[in-house]
Amino acid sequence: MLDRVEIDEADVEMLSQFLFEASSPELFEPINVDLCQRWISRMGNA
Repeated sequence: MLDRVEIDEADVEMLSQFLFEASSPELFEPINVDLCQRWISRMGNA
């Protein structure tokens, strides 16, 4: 178990956007395989 997780400042905005979109499927799109693959690709290119 970790007491805390450290996230680079550069990644905070992308993580915040992911969490917002994933928690609001009625505003964006439901979580599915295609959405996950796009986010994995975005995170790999950051």
